[in-house]
Amino acid sequence: MSLINPKNIHRPHSILSLKRKYYLLPITLFIICLVIVFIEYFQTVPYTAQLNLIQTWLRRRKQGAPILTNQSTQLISSSTSSWKQTVVTATTTASYVSLCDRESNNVNMPQNPCEQIRCSVILRSSGGRLGNRMFMYASAYSLARTHNCRLYVNDSIIQELSENFQMKKIDERMWLSEEGYKSLNDVQQKLSFCEFIPDLMRRDAFKHIEIVGYWQSYLYFDAYREEIREIFSANPTVLANVIKYIGTVTRLTCPSCPPLKVATQKELRQSFQTQYNIMWIGIHIRQSDFRDLGYASDDAYVRNAMTYFRRRYYYQKIRFLIASDEKPYYQRTFSKDIRLKKVFLLPRKFTPAEDLTALTLCHHSIVTGGTYSFWSAYLTGGEVIHDTKYRLNCKPSDYFPPWFVLVGTPIGKPSK
Repeated sequence: MSLINPKNIHRPHSILSLKRKYYLLPITLFIICLVIVFIEYFQTVPYTAQLNLIQTWLRRRKQGAPILTNQSTQLISSSTSSWKQTVVTATTTASYVSLCDRESNNVNMPQNPCEQIRCSVILRSSGGRLGNRMFMYASAYSLARTHNCRLYVNDSIIQELSENFQMKKIDERMWLSEEGYKSLNDVQQKLSFCEFIPDLMRRDAFKHIEIVGYWQSYLYFDAYREEIREIFSANPTVLANVIKYIGTVTRLTCPSCPPLKVATQKELRQSFQTQYNIMWIGIHIRQSDFRDLGYASDDAYVRNAMTYFRRRYYYQKIRFLIASDEKPYYQRTFSKDIRLKKVFLLPRKFTPAEDLTALTLCHHSIVTGGTYSFWSAYLTGGEVIHDTKYRLNCKPSDYFPPWFVLVGTPIGKPSK
């Protein structure tokens, strides 16, 4: 009879112990994962609460419900040491709070809850003529846009500009009423001629500021160029007169072409530039009051600038549109080119706004000096040739955009 070796016997409880190990491992991993998810969830609770708080404030502001200052700060915390404390602070004015959206592109629009008078830009007076007023308004408007401030402009300035331009309607919340203006305290006056003051572009650079002087730096408003162009578009009366004249010009340059059918200045500009296969160069020449100051450009400058464009665009048909404060003189000076329909002198009966609107329809510009010349070129865009005889009281880079080419000597043939 053979004996059985106990070592060769497989005991049932050994097998069971091994199976328990295999089952326990995934269960343990599952529990660990649950604990991690649980911890991460509770760490996000304060931020969720913060978001809910901000959404509640925004909803109450939209509904017009005031929020008291003592409610403007909420501390969200927890007894768990791993949670972070978060302070939500809103901009306050007096006993009210307003959450200001500084990053939005829709500054001062209805969806922006900045409704309190946090800061303001004031324009009460403007010296000079039309070009100076355009500089002052554009600078005031753009400073208000940059800092999300209210804008107050004297009624006489608005009325004069409205007689010439469309003056695009801006959101009512941006305007500061007469009553609101009179309620302001500690208004700071800031004087500028044509120098750019970069400190004014910094965040919270001022509270209430009144701009005085001339503010002839494009750097204040260049970021809003398209808005400025729309604001200074012709009003309906001015536009109708310009459309009538341009219709006459196009019939003379292209008798077989169909007539213009436009309703807006944008449509007129597009048709004028593309429909007749002509490169139009606008020329503004200021003479009468510049002679005694030594700023007046001579005829050689104008003719050389015209030659430059003829050479540069030799493969295209070039025509010139001239506006000046001495139109009879240039009627005689360019009489031959006028007869050949190569130069068109804007009508003597045209107002400054009608001259300006016609010039901005062109592709490129030749200008002499003065703020009116600046605006005719700036609103046109394209290439600009500007005479250096016009002297400034500031750095040229503050006044002239980089695409303005300053010349004081005869212009040679452009390099290829």
